[in-house]
Amino acid sequence: MKTLLFTDIDDCFVATKKKFLDNENIIIASIDINGNPRSYMSDKQKALLEIFVKADTTIIPVTGRSYDALHRIQVVSLLRSWKIVSHGALIVEPSGKKCRAWLDYLDGEFPLKEWADKLRLVNESINKCIKSNKFEAISYILYEDDLACYICIKCKEGICSQPIFESITSELSILLDGMKIHVNGRNMALLPPYTQKKLAVKFLEKNLTKNNSYLTFTMGDSLSDIPFMKLADFSLMPTKSQIADSLNW
Repeated sequence: MKTLLFTDIDDCFVATKKKFLDNENIIIASIDINGNPRSYMSDKQKALLEIFVKADTTIIPVTGRSYDALHRIQVVSLLRSWKIVSHGALIVEPSGKKCRAWLDYLDGEFPLKEWADKLRLVNESINKCIKSNKFEAISYILYEDDLACYICIKCKEGICSQPIFESITSELSILLDGMKIHVNGRNMALLPPYTQKKLAVKFLEKNLTKNNSYLTFTMGDSLSDIPFMKLADFSLMPTKSQIADSLNW
């Protein structure tokens, strides 16, 4: 039976240096926009990946990273197949082309132009809030070509971001109707309804498995990953993760 793995990347197969023990053997797994090391992979993460590679598993990243940011990953075996990027807003074919069928589906199911206008309005209001409160943060809309994927609010490194996020969401609560909030460290993403990992995984899984029998796996680390993880036959999680921390062991 063929195997299929839908997996988050960051904090599953790669992580920033501070997530590892000082004496842990790690290799560079991704670089930042300037070409400097950003994320790393441990021997155990590498061994887990090799289990799936040796089983000839189709490995599909399901990530909050943009398409450009995903390609800063240095682990080739994670990038050979389909890709779900920007928190699920975009599906990319193995060839690197945007999946036309997915974009047509979104266009038919959601008022994309109305949401693009709403995201611009919300982003303008957030930036006014940031400026008036002198928050050390920036806010911008993440686009994949002309598709408005979500709003990203990024706090300055080294500061406590939670009060800033709470202030913004409280002040602009009415404008955020219909959007989901995803917080990861110093970043907060405001997601329109078409930007869902679960939605993209469900769409792609249906198209890939309709003519074949697959054993499906998912892996994620954040509570926001659980909806797409539940679509598989079996799910995995790192024991050092937001999901694991939320469980009463």
